[in-house]
This record gives sequence, C-alpha cells and structure tokens, in this order.
Amino acid sequence: MTSTSRHPGRVASHPYANSISLVSILALLCTVVRAASATDHVMAPGDPWPSATEVAPGDRILLTPGIHPNVGPLVLSGTPERPIQIASVDPTQPSTLLGDAWSLDIRSASNLEITSLLVISGGSGAVRIRGFEDAPSRNIELRNLLITPKPGVPVPVGIDAEEVHDLRVLDLRVTLWQRAAIELRNTSKVRMTGLTLQGDRQASTGIRLNEGVRDTRIDKSALLIIGGPGIAVGVPTSTPPGTSTSNTAVDDLVVEGCVFERVAIPVTIGSANGVRIDRCTIVEPTAAVFELRRPGERWNSATNIRASGNLVTWKVNGLARLFIDDQPDASLALGPNLWWAATMPTALQWLGEFPEGAEPQVTEVDPRLVPRSYRPLQTDAVGFGHLATGDSAGRDDDTPSGPKENPPPGRP
Repeated sequence: MTSTSRHPGRVASHPYANSISLVSILALLCTVVRAASATDHVMAPGDPWPSATEVAPGDRILLTPGIHPNVGPLVLSGTPERPIQIASVDPTQPSTLLGDAWSLDIRSASNLEITSLLVISGGSGAVRIRGFEDAPSRNIELRNLLITPKPGVPVPVGIDAEEVHDLRVLDLRVTLWQRAAIELRNTSKVRMTGLTLQGDRQASTGIRLNEGVRDTRIDKSALLIIGGPGIAVGVPTSTPPGTSTSNTAVDDLVVEGCVFERVAIPVTIGSANGVRIDRCTIVEPTAAVFELRRPGERWNSATNIRASGNLVTWKVNGLARLFIDDQPDASLALGPNLWWAATMPTALQWLGEFPEGAEPQVTEVDPRLVPRSYRPLQTDAVGFGHLATGDSAGRDDDTPSGPKENPPPGRP
C-alpha cells in the first residue's frame, strides 16, 4: 500500500483582494489545510487494508485492477462534509472484490462512499452493511457497482443492510441471485435510483423490505425476470419485539417510474403503511399484478396503499389473476391505471374485478409499446407508465413527474 497526499491548488490574486475580510481569509486557509490533510491510500490486490485509525475523514482508498479478497469488516468514519471514499483507481477498469462469506463487509461505518467496483458474491452474499440499534451505520452511498455471481453459483443476497440510517443505492446492477438482490431490516431513509436487477425464474425476490424499514424511495429502476415478487414490502423475518400487538413492519414507501418485466408478482405487500406505487410500467406479470399477503403474528395489516398512473400489459392467458388478496381487513386503493391484453376488458371476468372504490380504470386502450424502451405510441396511453409526464391524465396532482423518454435502466 502506498499513500500520497493531495496538493492544494493555488489561490489566484484578485484586484479586490484588499477588501477581503480577515474572516474570509482565515476560512479559506482552513479549507486549504483540510484539503491538504486528505490522503489517497492506493491498494494493490493482497495489500493489508488500513485500520480505522489510519484513515481520516476525506481520505480515499483506491483499488488497483485485480481481485481484492475478503474486504472487511470495515469500520470507517468520515464526516458529512468529508466522507471517506472507496473506489477503483481507474473507473473504466473496475477493481474486483471477492470474499469467502461476504465480499464487502461494512460494520458501524458513517459517511462512506463506495463506487465503481465489481463485486463477485461470496458464500453468504456480496455486500453486507451492519450497525447497532443505538449506533446505526449512517450516510452510506453505494454507486455504480456491479454485483455478479461466481460462475454457476447464484448470488445468495446482493446487498444485505441492517441498522442503517441514510442509505443511497445508485446505478447498481445485480445479476442472478437466490433470496434477494437487496434486503433491508431496521433501516431508514433509503434512496434507490437507477437500479437494474436482472434475475431468472429461480430468483425469489428482487427487493425485500422486511421489518423496521422507514422512509424508502425506489425510482427509475428496472426489475427483470424474477420468479417471485419484484418488491416485497413488510415481510418480516421475526416476530415484533416486546408484547405489543400493534406493529407495522414498513412505513412510507414510494415506488415510482420503474419497469417490471416478466416479474411473477411485481409488488407484494404484507405489514405496511403508506405505500405509493406510481407511474410504473409492468410488462408480462404471470401470477398477479399486486398481492396483499397475510402478515405474520402480531404484525398489522396493510393500510394506506395506493397505485396510480401505472401501465400494465400481459399476454393472453399469461396472467393468472390481477390481484391476490389474503388480507380481508386491508385494501388497495386504485387511482387511474391502464390495463391491457388483447382480451380486455372481457378478461376481467376470469382475472377478477378491481377493488371496491377504485377510480375509473382504462381497459380498452392498446398502448402499442415500443420494444425495449416501452414507450407507448397510443396517444391515450402516454399518461401512464414510467415515461409519463407531469401533465399526464393518469397522474396524481401531488406526485412529481418521471422522466420523459429515457429507456428503462439496463436497457441500451
């Protein structure tokens, strides 16, 4: 491992320099000193990683090309203004992480940015982020990572996060997993944007939000070929703590501007409150479009669930039913959505009716989707799906608009 200090740039003279206050000069000098103290830790494969005491806020850990084994557990803490960065020396040649259990293991970290890496899954999974109930990991950003399996061995879990506050997952791609591409427990303020999750019929779930997940947004992402739910919301892996009989597993989730392609059930909801599914394009679901799954013991039923502005299309005889409802005391509120197969609207006779109280649905418009981008050519369909604009007919007035004409993430 080698370390090189960054050099501060020169401060150019200014014709009005004499008017600069002493306070401004001191502030500028402080900024230069902070920048000068940051260090680049350049790591070759097999180099010992620097300890927490050797890495200061603002430092970068730069990985040279090659395979870096068993990274972690990392206990690193930057500051909001000066996060610690882990990245490839050359982003055009991403370095590779490969572990026996977890390829990248982060423990009780804060203000950490990890970017431009190839992560080959270990036996337990690819990336694990952990904190503690009284000291969660905070302000963690994963950006531009490719998570992939060893040849012939699907990824058990792509990203597993527990006790994390302020987690950002941006421009991530996960291929061929078993349990979940992303799994969250007791984690809050989560932003996922630009994901491409490409599985197969053996992939159980795309994104699992188990228990204790609060304030989550998933947008402009593509979930492709998944044998179970694309997003499973409020599916706890344990009983609630204590003796309370009123517990909600997931609060406040927005799914917006996403593409679900050949996903068995795009969205499954168990114990959750405040879920919005807005302006998504759903292509060829097979088991159902939405599922309300019976929550476990002592977990609350789903409340305040709404889907609006979505475009749903499937092949004739390719969809078992529109809805699976195993929560008698819960309901799914439907704003305007577009539903299309060549047998619509008569297909409602065997696929099931819309929930009671649903707003008028569009069932007689063939959207004429452009292959790959899924842009509707039919004028009456442009207000629905992941390319809908703010003035579209299928839009709720209080919801921000999505992108205008970009193909789904992961689609060239």
